Amino acid sequence: MNKFLLHILLLMFGVISCNNPLPTKIVKPDLPEDAHVDIEVLSPEPDLFAYDNGYDTLGFVSAFPPDRTVISVSGIKNSYNNLTSHRTTAFAVFIDKNMRIEREDGRLLGFGSRVVGETSFNNIKSRIIPRRIKYRWEENILDTLLGVAHLLTYSHGENALFPFPYKSRVKFRLNPIVGNDSVIDIPTPTEITGNISATGSLRNHNLRIELEWNRADDGRIEIVVGGMNPNDNAPFPLYKIRVRDGGKILIPRTLMETFPFDRFQQIMFSFSRQKFVGDPLRSENIIVAQSIHNIKFNVP
Repeated sequence: MNKFLLHILLLMFGVISCNNPLPTKIVKPDLPEDAHVDIEVLSPEPDLFAYDNGYDTLGFVSAFPPDRTVISVSGIKNSYNNLTSHRTTAFAVFIDKNMRIEREDGRLLGFGSRVVGETSFNNIKSRIIPRRIKYRWEENILDTLLGVAHLLTYSHGENALFPFPYKSRVKFRLNPIVGNDSVIDIPTPTEITGNISATGSLRNHNLRIELEWNRADDGRIEIVVGGMNPNDNAPFPLYKIRVRDGGKILIPRTLMETFPFDRFQQIMFSFSRQKFVGDPLRSENIIVAQSIHNIKFNVP
């Protein structure tokens, strides 16, 4: 089994425990009235659960535990030290809310997912892989199976089988075990490219971080702020910022004050431009196409 697939199996909609002996609480920072942003805390209890979905490779971050079916296609760029790699990832997870999976003390770990048929994206068949989660129980690290996911992922090269079609469409097809095929045309957004500029420093308590991206007014903009886990160099999402597509925001000072720099020495900023099929707030399903640019950033 290759390392990337193992990474996906461990992280997809999963929970990975951390070994930090001191409990960490992530709180929503207070914002001034003129901030023009909305911030959601993704991981309020990172020492108990890690809400790490492998978002640098899957391109999807949800509230935990995910309780809706998700169909997602993403064009993903990962940048660090002036080097950028490209990847296309598509997946489908069909959640069954009757399959409630709990920890030993009754705390909800997640909902199971099941195979409902075969899936494909742009006529390329996806693979069925297991969804596993790891969690802490007392002093032990345990894991359990949450069901399955349908996954299709490619790194871009000279002969990429599935280069992400920006500002176009991806055809998703479900060939169900029972019934007729379902086909969904998923519109894709304009490619997003982000940039980070910083002044001041953490040591001098005057760190100022400004984020910029190419404005397109073509989809919803979200920015995930995460820390890089020093144990495995995997990103750990902490906050999600929703903002209008103005092309620039200043990270609120209060967010920098609440960020656990004692635990994460590097930050990852993930710029995401999203297009949904239907209303993601009201529908039982989340169907989304995203352009994502992840940038790993050394804090001055």
